[in-house]
Parts: sequence; C-alpha cells; structure tokens
Amino acid sequence: MEKQRCVKMDEIMKNMLLVALRDVFREEKAKGVSVEETRNLVLKLVDYQDTKLFMTDSEYKKVIEALNKLRDTYLAAGRYADGIDVVFYKILKAKYKRCAVR
Repeated sequence: MEKQRCVKMDEIMKNMLLVALRDVFREEKAKGVSVEETRNLVLKLVDYQDTKLFMTDSEYKKVIEALNKLRDTYLAAGRYADGIDVVFYKILKAKYKRCAVR
C-alpha cells in the first residue's frame, strides 16, 4: 500500500488534462528535455477507465504545471479559463489516500 493523491475524474477533466499534458510534452521535446515522465502520464490517462485517478507526487506536480501553462495560454489569448480553473481546483484539493502500487 502506498500513499498517492486521489481525485475524482470525469471524461471532460480527462480530456482537459490530456490537452494540457500534450502541450507540455511538445515543449519538452522541442527543448530536448527527457519526456519519459510526461509520456507515461499521458499513456496512463489515455488507458484510464476508472472514476478515481491516483497520482504520485511527481505526476501531481507535472499535472499542476501543465494546467497552469494551459491556463496562462488561454488568458494570454483573451479566452475564458473557467473550465480550467475548475479542474485546477479539483486537482489542488486532491487528498492523499492509500492505494495498491500500480
């Protein structure tokens, strides 16, 4: 049993996380930085069917960073970021729960 962050996830939230992580993946690839962690997280989300998402601390930090960059991009373009704010808030509120190591 391991402590990981747990957040309830729906299809809209999953899609928003994938869009945010895709942008971070492209940025990292262009800079020549290692993209393994981001790639693994994207693949984990694509295959995910459960309603609760368990994240390690490094995955949690990567998701927060990705959502923040997506939010900044939307605000710079003059678009509304209300949906991103809702997902961002849910991720920030994620509590630690014990789960089986996956």
